[in-house]
Amino acid sequence: MTDTPHYRVVILGAGLCGLSAASYLEEIGRTDYLILERGARAGGLARTTVVDGFAFDHAIHILYSHHPYATDLICNTLLNGNLQSQTRRSFCYSAGVHTPYPYQLNNCGLPFGVVLENLRGLIAARMSRRREPPPNFESWILRTFGRGIAAHFMIPYNRRQWAWDPQEMSCEWITDRVPQPRVRDFLRGAFSPQNSCGPNRVFWYPLEGGIEALPRAMIARLPPDRLRLNATVADVDGRRQAVGLADGSRIGYDHLITTVPLPSLIRMLGCEVPSGIRELAANLHHNTVHTINIGLHGALPDPWDRMHWVYLPEAGTVFHRVSFPSNFSGAMTPPGCSSIQVEVSESARRPCDRSALLRLSLDGLVKLDILSEQESRPVAEGGRVRVAGVVTLDPAYIIYDLQHRRTTRVLLDYLAGMRIQSSGRFGAWEYLNMDQVILSGRAAAAAACP
Repeated sequence: MTDTPHYRVVILGAGLCGLSAASYLEEIGRTDYLILERGARAGGLARTTVVDGFAFDHAIHILYSHHPYATDLICNTLLNGNLQSQTRRSFCYSAGVHTPYPYQLNNCGLPFGVVLENLRGLIAARMSRRREPPPNFESWILRTFGRGIAAHFMIPYNRRQWAWDPQEMSCEWITDRVPQPRVRDFLRGAFSPQNSCGPNRVFWYPLEGGIEALPRAMIARLPPDRLRLNATVADVDGRRQAVGLADGSRIGYDHLITTVPLPSLIRMLGCEVPSGIRELAANLHHNTVHTINIGLHGALPDPWDRMHWVYLPEAGTVFHRVSFPSNFSGAMTPPGCSSIQVEVSESARRPCDRSALLRLSLDGLVKLDILSEQESRPVAEGGRVRVAGVVTLDPAYIIYDLQHRRTTRVLLDYLAGMRIQSSGRFGAWEYLNMDQVILSGRAAAAAACP
């Protein structure tokens, strides 16, 4: 009988979190580890699909960080020489007008009645500040921005992005993600466009390779035998500290770092998990994002050729955000071409017609005058579309329901008691940016090998 192989650390998942954990173990000389990745390719959400020379990330991914370790790792170690700094060019499109992001600071150009309603609502919100915390995300929006901004942008856009009711979401995820205007800043933005703000005002993006250049650079620094692809984990035995693979083999560990979605991990642990823990995990929620990728012959029309991405709060299109990969890097398309990516969210509570996504997305691009009816057809039919396809991310974003913090705390504490570090966006069940995912992996490795 063959002995079960054993490692000091086993890492489940070769996305940014798992690769970061492995990178840190290499840094400190703890090389007795193994990464198990169920897919044929590493990278997790930070992957790039290439079709006939058109490269599409799995939804928008940009890099930025204020953390010294993450900044140095990304800019100087991993992507040095393959990274460009860009000033964000993002917009909101509502009432037939493009306004610079963020909406709440740039109302210049909107209909006068909309601007007035937004201003009155903001002043009223500032005059009625409450000390008690808002009970949900929608309440936070109303208290922070007032009824005008809430009705014209914040509530409808967030309903579309999350595919969830903001009344049933907490606001603990917001931190610095949503700029909060002062009245005088709103007034300035009502008369002239303001300089962009927010943590991603300036971001980095690879010159070549799309966002997958980042995980590829991480993999290149690891010994090849530390990463096993096409390795699907079927079960985890927390008591015996072993994982079982779909091929029937087993691998032992001293410490387990997992980036598997938290509900899936609890199911993998099987009947040893108390019923209360299983019930909590079953009540975690997420949404699904479909990215519809379109490669075009020729350039984008004005003004879309100068934009990175655009937020769409109104229901006139099936998608809530449109971006232009060819505006991030010229290497994302063949010469003389351009590209478009749109995003459609759905959830168990707000499903969509998946079979119609491509057709409805092209219809939406025609409505926005990005393409004409003729241009939206394939090149073979006299149009401009050279490639078109759908990539589905499931899960895409975790949903911060009203019990999120309590639920995740109980689940993660339970796992930690079995020497299991559940980390990353889906392992910790948190809305983490890419630099935060990298830091999460590093922290998990440091905890496993102090």
